[in-house]
Parts: sequence; structure tokens; C-alpha cells
Amino acid sequence: MKRLAIVIALLALPLAAAEPWVDAYNRGVAAVNSSNYKLGASELQKAIAETPGESIALRTRSAIITYVPHFWLGIAKYNLGDVDGALREWRTSDEQGAIGRTEYYATMKNWVARAQAEKKRLAQGAASGAKKSASDAISAAVLAQTDALSANADRTDSYRNAVRLLQDSNAQYNRGGTDIDAYTDAAQKASRAAALFNAAADEARKARAARPAIPKPQPKPPQPAEVVVPFNDVPKEQPKVVEPPKPVVVEPPPAPVITKAQSDASMAVQKYRRNLANAKNAARGNAKLQSYVRTATGDAEKLRKRLEAANADTEFSTVQQIANDLDVALAKQLSGGPALLPVAPPIAPKPAPALNNAYRAFAVGDLAASEQQLTNILASGPNAEALLLRGCARYTRAMLSRTPDPLLRAALADFKAALQQNRALRLDSRAFSPKLIAYFEDVRNGKL
Repeated sequence: MKRLAIVIALLALPLAAAEPWVDAYNRGVAAVNSSNYKLGASELQKAIAETPGESIALRTRSAIITYVPHFWLGIAKYNLGDVDGALREWRTSDEQGAIGRTEYYATMKNWVARAQAEKKRLAQGAASGAKKSASDAISAAVLAQTDALSANADRTDSYRNAVRLLQDSNAQYNRGGTDIDAYTDAAQKASRAAALFNAAADEARKARAARPAIPKPQPKPPQPAEVVVPFNDVPKEQPKVVEPPKPVVVEPPPAPVITKAQSDASMAVQKYRRNLANAKNAARGNAKLQSYVRTATGDAEKLRKRLEAANADTEFSTVQQIANDLDVALAKQLSGGPALLPVAPPIAPKPAPALNNAYRAFAVGDLAASEQQLTNILASGPNAEALLLRGCARYTRAMLSRTPDPLLRAALADFKAALQQNRALRLDSRAFSPKLIAYFEDVRNGKL
């Protein structure tokens, strides 16, 4: 009898030794359900160390249980901040296949979706700094390009190389996603493009300064007066010589006087048409940009005819302003970078996406679309920035219209309403024409 008891005890030893993993699993599941995730993870890992395989009918000393420790360990790791670790545990559970036949399967799929969304959010947050740096670098390169164009540096090799670098930087920025390295590379290319634009501008200015000055015409020296020597004797009468008739000289009409306003307007239109010609090369392979350039070429021809028909300084100034505004819009369209509404520091530096879209439409010259988007924004509540930008759109449309008065009155009303909400509003000279800025400042100072 004593020998039989010893045999039974020896047979029970493996079963008893195998039971601690069951207790660890039960403690781990209970801890996860009570939100004690650190203890739950520790106990579940002990259970997995002894029995790693999951099962829907695992026999223990006292019962048959559903054993899915990887599922519960994934929940614990997710709540402890280890998103990648949680996804690994759920992947292991899915690959073992047992959980697919339990009620936990749908719950695990929801946890996986949450973890993937969280992982994406973390990646976007990590890339946001690099993305902003790239955006700032691209904006600086666009400003440097504008400066180089004003210095007539667009025919230099440095300028052309800078344009290619800026286009590559824009393309890399647009497909960056959450890739920090892509945004870093885009920022570096934009910085090199800005340096090349600045070098091209300096080169053009030095070349212009090195040209010899055209000498001014000097007045003719005064001719000595004719000296008549009198004679005492009366000279003999000389025979009369019949002189041939002098030819009639028809003097040409005086050359027309070109005023400074006419000269400035002509230079602005020529510069815009030259930039449009260069943009045709940059638009190859980009259907949207090609469409914009074709439309802008038609507008440039209309502007040239308007310049030829102008006969007063006020009309020439209007033509110059329109050409400058269109030139700025073309530069922004070529850059493709994000643009924010240039206002004073008190305004939030990150406007709503709808306001960004309205500003981009304004920058590329689609004034009607910009005004409609801003009107939709204002329908949901007062917005000083939206009022300011809608006033800019209406003012620019007024300058392009043959009947500007109704649009000017609407622009004046928008500017006054915007200033009532925020007196600190300003317009950035890098993005808006001098005429528009002067008009807004007159409104701000109470002159209109």
C-alpha cells in the first residue's frame, strides 16, 4: 500500500510542476482587466515562457481553458506605450490561429487598427519638425528666386541650376509623407537653390555695374562772332549772284515723351512675359502647370494690348501693378510650396486648411475661386484673416475690371471689418503689390 502511494505521487509530479503557468496566465488576464498592465505583462510573459502556444481547449489539472496569452500581452504592451511590441504579440496570436475561433478575434482586430493609427500618428509627429523646416527652406528659395528675377539674373547658369534644384525639392516635399529623411533632403536642396539664386542675383548686379557709362552729350563750344572790317573807300559794286533756291527741309515731328510710369509699366509687362516664356520649359511633364501657363499667356497678351492703349500715368500704374501681381502669382505657382497669409505676429501662424486653400487660389490668380472660398469661411462666423484676404481679392479684381467701383467699395468694406476685429493686421510686401499695401494702409490710417 505504501509502495502504491509513492507511485501515485511520482506520476502526479509532472502535472503539478506544469501548473504554475496556469496561475501566471490567470493572474495576467485579471491584471489586464483591472488596468494593472505592468503586472499583467510580467505574469503573461511567465506563462508564455513555459507554454508559448495558444489553444482554444488547453487541458489543465482542473479544467479545459481557452489559452490566448499573446492576445492579452498585446493589450498590456499597447497600454504601456510599446505599440510595436503590441503589434508583434497580436501578429503571433493571429499566426498561431487559435484566436480566430474565439470571441476575442474581432476585439483583437480593433486593437490592431488602433495600434496602427497610433503608430502612424507618432510617425507624423516625428516628421512634423522636418516637414516645417523643409517648408521654410522652400519659401526662402522662392523669395530668393523673386529677387534674382528682379535683378534680371534668369539667363545665368546659376539661376537655371537653382530652378532645377527647387523643382526637385518641391517634388520630394510633396511625396514626403512621414519620411523624415525625405523632408531633410528637400530642405537641403531648397537651401542650395536659395544660395544659387542669391549668387545669380549678385552676378547680374555686378555685370550691370561693370558696364561702361554712356557719356552725356557735351554742348557745342560757342562760335566766335563775325568781325566786320570797315573800309574808307566805297567798294565797287559787285555783280549780283543769283543763289539757287534753298531746299525745303521738313523737320521730323518731336519724339514722344515717355513718362516714368509708362517706362515702369512696360518693364513690368516685359519681365512677366519673359518669366512666362521660361515657365513653359519648367511646365514640361506637369499638365496642371501647363494649363496655368497657357491661360497666363493669354492674360499677358491682353495686358500688353492694354499697355499699348493706355495714355495716362494712372492707367500705366494700373498695368504695372497687374503685371507685378501676376508675376508674383506665377512664381508661387512654379514653387508649389505652402503659403500662409502674411499678416502681423498676433495672427496665428497656422491658419485653417480652408484659409490656406483660399490663399493659394489668390496666389495663382484664381481670384473668383478665392473670394468664393473666403465667403464660405465667413458664413460660419467672423474671421479677420478671411476678411483681409477677401478684401485683397476684390481689390485685385477691381484693378483688372473696366468698372472697378463696386468691387473697390466691397474691398473697402472688407478691410474696415477686418481692422475692427484686429487692428494689428498687416500685409507682407513679399506677397502683395505695393499699390495694394498702400491702399490697405490708407484704410488702416483712416484716410479712406
